[in-house]
Amino acid sequence: MVFVDYYELLEVHPRASSAEIKAAYRARMVRDHADQNPNDQAANERMILLSRAKQVLLDEQRRLAFDRDHARWHAAAQFGAAPPRWSGGPAPAADASDHAGRHGQVHVDLRDVSISRLIVGVGVAAVVTGLSFAAKAVADRASRKRRRWL
Repeated sequence: MVFVDYYELLEVHPRASSAEIKAAYRARMVRDHADQNPNDQAANERMILLSRAKQVLLDEQRRLAFDRDHARWHAAAQFGAAPPRWSGGPAPAADASDHAGRHGQVHVDLRDVSISRLIVGVGVAAVVTGLSFAAKAVADRASRKRRRWL
């Protein structure tokens, strides 16, 4: 996973209005368009990311989600735990649904998961599994008692 800072890409402030985002998008597309830069291999990738940035930042719900991820990325970057930032080359996938498998399952590379989250996840899974076994044992015991009374 690679983080793309859409605000930095469009060169706007995170509190920019829709009009400012549209103007910045148009200015960047004129400057970075593949037709304007025929010898630049990354121009097409920048066009993809510019379009994606405009779509995300102009949609209110998607912008709120991006702002949340943006804040998390900056917080994680301070501790050195953030995924790498896009620095040119092929555009990264749009979102997790692009990585989804046949049944909509997202495949996670465990190298991207912190050890504390992994331990908590394993602990929760163990507790849930233990509770299901305990519930099954109680149900089996109750059904045996009922059979004896009948």
